[in-house]
Amino acid sequence: MINNLYNIGKTALQNAQVSVNNASNNIANADTTGYQRTSVVYESSGSITALGLTVGTGADVTAIQSEWDKFVETQYLDALADLAAQSSSLDYLNQLDSLLNQSEGGLSDVMEEFFDAWNELVTDPDSLSAREDLLGQTETLVYALNSTSSTLDAMVEAINADIQDQVDEANQLIDDLAKANAAVAANPGDNQAVADRDQMIRELDALIGVDVLYHSDSTVTILTEEGYTLVDGTDTHNLVYADARTGASLVRGSDYDGTLAYSGESGEELLIEFVTPGADGTAQFKVSTDGGNTWLTDEDGDVMLYTADGEDGAVEIEGVTLWFEDGTMDHAQGDRYTVMAKSGLYWESGDGELKNITPLTDDGGDTVSGRTQSGSLAGLFTTRDDTVYDTMDGLDALAESIIWEVNSAHSQGAGLAHHTSLNASYAADDTSAALADSGLYFADNIQAGELALITYDADGNVSTSSILSVDPAADSLDDLAADINAAFGGELTATVTADGQLQLTAGTDMEFEIAGDTSGVLAALGVNTYFTGTDAGNIGIDEYVATDTTHLNTGAVGEDGLVATGSNDTATILAGLGDETVTVGGTETTLTSALAALVASVGSAASAAELKQTYAQTSVDYLYEQQASTTEVNVDEELIALTKYQQAYEAAAQIISVTREMMDTVLDLV
Repeated sequence: MINNLYNIGKTALQNAQVSVNNASNNIANADTTGYQRTSVVYESSGSITALGLTVGTGADVTAIQSEWDKFVETQYLDALADLAAQSSSLDYLNQLDSLLNQSEGGLSDVMEEFFDAWNELVTDPDSLSAREDLLGQTETLVYALNSTSSTLDAMVEAINADIQDQVDEANQLIDDLAKANAAVAANPGDNQAVADRDQMIRELDALIGVDVLYHSDSTVTILTEEGYTLVDGTDTHNLVYADARTGASLVRGSDYDGTLAYSGESGEELLIEFVTPGADGTAQFKVSTDGGNTWLTDEDGDVMLYTADGEDGAVEIEGVTLWFEDGTMDHAQGDRYTVMAKSGLYWESGDGELKNITPLTDDGGDTVSGRTQSGSLAGLFTTRDDTVYDTMDGLDALAESIIWEVNSAHSQGAGLAHHTSLNASYAADDTSAALADSGLYFADNIQAGELALITYDADGNVSTSSILSVDPAADSLDDLAADINAAFGGELTATVTADGQLQLTAGTDMEFEIAGDTSGVLAALGVNTYFTGTDAGNIGIDEYVATDTTHLNTGAVGEDGLVATGSNDTATILAGLGDETVTVGGTETTLTSALAALVASVGSAASAAELKQTYAQTSVDYLYEQQASTTEVNVDEELIALTKYQQAYEAAAQIISVTREMMDTVLDLV
């Protein structure tokens, strides 16, 4: 019995030492990020029978366990990943909203002032000062469009750089977590190693939402929320951030041997599926932008079918021009191709194959299954692809419409002085092909119509007038030049340069004017036009106008073939253009409304992200506090525990002291 008392005291002393050390360690780590409070687990040592009585033998420390709620942590990881996605998205959406939605001096004001400047010329079309003012307002509009486009390009580059950095960070965490798994497996009782690992899981989850499977040996398996394994024991699967690419998935039995090529950049990911077999240029395919959930349809809701041959027979879909090349065999029904005309996120399998997990949304804005949905990487990709790229496309569509509509009116107008020569600003790739197939950027805008030209002698009298028929399906640029030369017999010479551009040159002591063009061929060629370029990034002012404002067309040739002083026909058309119904990006609207819709869409996206972030932050805070109530160190509570274990230590020492006195008494009786 005395030995049992001694053992109880000794064990109690050791237990108290362990508990004091544990409480002290908790206090020391009260401010350590990711530290998990630990507690000492006691277990009764059992009992013995002596003198017919059953007595205890004390208690043993069986473990030091972390106070960690895995169920709460699972919910916390989900909320944290959602918060990270919304936060990374909101950072760039706010920048974008500030860029477009400026209260003063923004793009809306600049465009309004541009049309107001034309209105000043309606009142006084011959005013040189008003012309200079218009030129200044135009330069401001051009600068606004150019700089906004450049800022959007820079934003895409910044997002891509962030994505690359975060992928590198995620891969480092994946490797470190595998090493942590090995350390925990070697020493499952190392609570600090477990806590460090759990903190790394949180950091990885904030980058790409993860699910965690806990195993009996204290190791974990970490998967993306879509089920792709990142860490399994000490095995790892890294993420890959890769440049734009294409992929092919041919059905069994397909012997097509060509390749899919493309040009352009787009926020859309194209999935192509052949619906009929056949050779390039004959086999038809449909296209999806949401991974095959839906297919692009026409105005009637019917699935659109496309064909594509070599580069000359390319087709443009969602801003991407694609074609097939080097194919000697037929496509099979069901053959599929993907076009990633942008950089993307991939999961690397064990054999090195890359699985596309780039976030992808459908028309409703919902994430397509199998793709990354949460974490800051998802937020960055979604913002880039669904908002920034869309804004770039919308801005380019607006600029393209401004260019075309202004040029279409201006090319038919007349300024204060007749022309001696005009040079086109747009070039045809093939001057002998029909205008519709010539490669002119605005070729699709040319329609069957008439082009009227007039020449004047040295006294300013009408010499020759001619109306030429233009059929874009039959007439080439070479044909047009030949028709002009035949009609004017040297008074006006049309030349097609080696670069595919049209030049009009008056004969000696002759001048000429454009009296009308219902075909739009001059606007498509860039002859007698106001703007150059095709989008927001390259829009500019035609040098012919910029260097001599007398060639800024405010009037028009009258029925008598002359330009009356004070003629304001063209200025009137252009002054009201902002509120006229035109086509912008395939939609019938006004230029003013198109810009307002573009600004509103960005503002709406920013507001939605802010609301989602607020909700996610509330969930994260609640779950964090719930986990913290269990796992974080309360210094006051630990001080109480420290005092309790100190008293237990003193009591254990007293047990040993009493036991020794009892032993001495027994020995004295011998």
